[in-house]
Amino acid sequence: MSIEPSNPGRLSARTQGAGDLVVCLHSSAGTHAQWQGLAQALSTRWQVLAPDLHGHGRSPQWPPSAMNTLNVDAQAVTALMESTSPHLDQRGVHLVGHSYGGAVALQIALRHPRRVRSLTLYEPVAFGVMRELAPRDPALVEITDIAYTVRGLMRRGEMDEAAARFVSYWGGDDAWTRMTAAQRTAVSLRMPAVPRHFEACFAARWSQTALSRLSMPILLMHGSLTRTPARRVVELLSRALPHAQRCELPGAGHLGPMTHEKTVTEWMAMYLDPSLATGLSRVALAA
Repeated sequence: MSIEPSNPGRLSARTQGAGDLVVCLHSSAGTHAQWQGLAQALSTRWQVLAPDLHGHGRSPQWPPSAMNTLNVDAQAVTALMESTSPHLDQRGVHLVGHSYGGAVALQIALRHPRRVRSLTLYEPVAFGVMRELAPRDPALVEITDIAYTVRGLMRRGEMDEAAARFVSYWGGDDAWTRMTAAQRTAVSLRMPAVPRHFEACFAARWSQTALSRLSMPILLMHGSLTRTPARRVVELLSRALPHAQRCELPGAGHLGPMTHEKTVTEWMAMYLDPSLATGLSRVALAA
């Protein structure tokens, strides 16, 4: 296991194991540490690369001259993939992502479909899909209001309140108060990237035609108690992607990879590598 220090313009990342490459992308206001359980499960047979995205962990801030699009993190992650796997074009990569990280994974797949062997995603928040495929959906109004609220609080310098609204929306009313003081401070420090993430996800207006070109196997996971906008994105993607399987995690919300880490790790690991299913119950996947 190793952690790559961040060089100017280069993302910091944690690598573990050896074998075919799996890249795990975290959610907004998180870090690579979100995927420690999955990395531990896979690293006996796979090489797991888990970067900190721009403005998170030990990685540099969002490039000041860059537009707020998914390509900013997608290009930086692709550069890490290329340096980690010299034979990337021949062997390909498996992408795992949660929330914003899931949207970035989809962007990488759309830009480099021949390099991506599979996608394993928990509630990828590509809200532009709603703008493109369901522009009158009330869920689009709901998530737009949240994005405006968070951005407005941050412009007034109310970072802690912005972080509290963001965390409470995705994690529940008491999610912020359940966190330790150190955790709240860490999330507040990462908040400058969050409005950029919202803009990038709204700008991801992928058409039905573009999505239909993704021919790799895709697992789309969502929680049974998640927010409506996240569920709607998964529903729309499951219809547009030709080889997508969809499964619901009972009792989980948007933060399922953290609140239900053991189950999410098992489901993702079994999807990526069925040989790891020994002793674990199989998951019924609904197409």
